[in-house]
Amino acid sequence: MDKIDVHKKQQSVFKKLLDGKHICLYNMLYRHIELRGEGMIDFIIIGIVLHKPLTGYDIKKQIEMGIGYFVKASHGSLYPALKKLADKKFLTMWEEPQGERMRKCYQATELGKTMFMEWLSSPINSGSVVVNIQSRIFFFEELTEDIRHSQLQEYELYMQQLLREYTKLEKQYSPENTENGNYYEWSTLYFGIQSVQSMLRWLKCVKEQNPLSGLIQEIE
Repeated sequence: MDKIDVHKKQQSVFKKLLDGKHICLYNMLYRHIELRGEGMIDFIIIGIVLHKPLTGYDIKKQIEMGIGYFVKASHGSLYPALKKLADKKFLTMWEEPQGERMRKCYQATELGKTMFMEWLSSPINSGSVVVNIQSRIFFFEELTEDIRHSQLQEYELYMQQLLREYTKLEKQYSPENTENGNYYEWSTLYFGIQSVQSMLRWLKCVKEQNPLSGLIQEIE
């Protein structure tokens, strides 16, 4: 079973458990756990070529070496995205010789920079919230200190609300309170709660500029 099938199975578990009145809680449970980063690649590409031109190969390497631990960019997604961004004038593209071959170089246009900065400083909405926040914070050096602080406060408030609603869901539908006692199914809900708690610890650390090494538990 591949990752997509597993994700669909997890969704179906809680969809069966929740009635129509509580379906909004089901939708919220999964809106931040999906970690594939779909829709982020356009902004990530522009951010990487914001100040200097790079080839498609170099862009892919930059993603793999930095933001790639939570956002993947295959050839099948990267090069169509580069073409689309160039066609829409968010990137400029030109060719230059490299040995006996020509290579394509890309850099953000003023229009692309404007779109990127608007995204970077805009409120979080629904979708893959974890990837959305991580992708933005990766480029936070581009923002002023005041905007960084404001954004981090917003992210904290968003995740705190998410945690409250997750906890409410756990109290209403936990195996102790209902007949739905499948341990493995319910373990995914507790993973959601734990992941939000970890996210909040990380956001607090970043906002206060504390040593990042303090986030990692020592391995015994």
